[in-house]
Amino acid sequence: MTHQDERTILLTGGMIFDGAGQPPFAGDVLVVGNRIEAVVAASESWRPPEHATRIELAGRTVMPGLVEGHAHLSFTGAADLMDLARMPVEENLIAAICNAAILLDHGFTSLVSAAASKPRLDVAVRNAIEAGQIIGPRMLAASQEITPTGNLGDLDQLHFPIPEGARFAYVCDGPDAFRLAARRFAREGVDILKVNISGDRDWGYMGADANATLIDDDELEALVKVAHGRGRRVAGHATSASSVKMCVRHGVDIIYHAALADAEALDMVESVKDSVFVAPAVGLPYALLHESEKYRLDLGPQARRGLEEELEITARNMQELHRRGVRIVPGGDYGLACTPQGRNARDLELFVTLFGFSPAESLVAATSHGGAMMGRGHELGQLRAGWLADLIVVDGNPLEDIALLQDRERIDLVMKDGRIYRDELGGGSRADSRLLDKTAAR
Repeated sequence: MTHQDERTILLTGGMIFDGAGQPPFAGDVLVVGNRIEAVVAASESWRPPEHATRIELAGRTVMPGLVEGHAHLSFTGAADLMDLARMPVEENLIAAICNAAILLDHGFTSLVSAAASKPRLDVAVRNAIEAGQIIGPRMLAASQEITPTGNLGDLDQLHFPIPEGARFAYVCDGPDAFRLAARRFAREGVDILKVNISGDRDWGYMGADANATLIDDDELEALVKVAHGRGRRVAGHATSASSVKMCVRHGVDIIYHAALADAEALDMVESVKDSVFVAPAVGLPYALLHESEKYRLDLGPQARRGLEEELEITARNMQELHRRGVRIVPGGDYGLACTPQGRNARDLELFVTLFGFSPAESLVAATSHGGAMMGRGHELGQLRAGWLADLIVVDGNPLEDIALLQDRERIDLVMKDGRIYRDELGGGSRADSRLLDKTAAR
């Protein structure tokens, strides 16, 4: 039942992709306040409320807002992680605020952070978005990367230790230190604790390449126990097969990469497919391999061969996990030198071209599965009556051309929580980036 004192918007005359994977259909979407009141097929007879603000879609596609599953809002295009360590927190915060606005403007209405570059950056941005002080997607805030000495993210050297307040990662060793890290980040208000379980490409010089698993079972067990006991989730950087298995053994909620998983690891992930999410973050290795020259990154023949092999194995693993019903969510380490913020939707195309997803399956991964990854699978990620009004309108049909979503000019309308933040159709009352009204967050 609608009430005239609530914001009521009727999106009419478009094609509807509901996010559940059903074929698109012509129809209307009615939004009242911050919820979807009705989704009505054109073949059904109904009378929309006369007081509704009508937005004519003229055959465009309306669909759930996109979810970025591996976001780094505080990453600023750096080619070297030391550049992020050197950046003062004030400038880094401003950059993160701008990146939040960029993602929303490109159709991402939710994001799951995969680590902040400084302790409370994510928390500050998330809180400001929720308070209506700045604009940005719904957001799960993450810790810094929690990592053992001599692993991905540890920039210290014996002759040149990084000052405590400038460290990119939170470095700790032993179960007590991992337990303390979890307690400290929970105290600071993060939603997700990000832990680097394996190494990564380019860290092999310290014995921490993508095949290496760098923490012990008791360290991860201690961190997960604290996190889950305090209602937090754990995301694990896990490229090696043994690190993926460790994630499953200890109940890690989000497995990032899983690039080099073996048959046993795939079986173990399948065994927890109802509770775990996998985000391969394929955008970065793809960009490194195919666009390094564009971004003036010097890759030698050996590095290129390594990336080719990594992408081949990752593609096979994601195809197999998808076949087994594991929820795989796009999100590709955007925010580094060759992955600028705003290009995030390219991962949806890579799901199709590399992983063999159909366009509809890729869209479901970025909407319905993304909503579940946000912890709100009962109300986010689909166009259904009673669900949150997070949606976008696309000029064209992304089921026919998934690359449309990479073109900001084809995103004609972005709505989050019933408020319009991007409107190229001229039918709604647009929320302004300067808006401080607390109702923007309701």
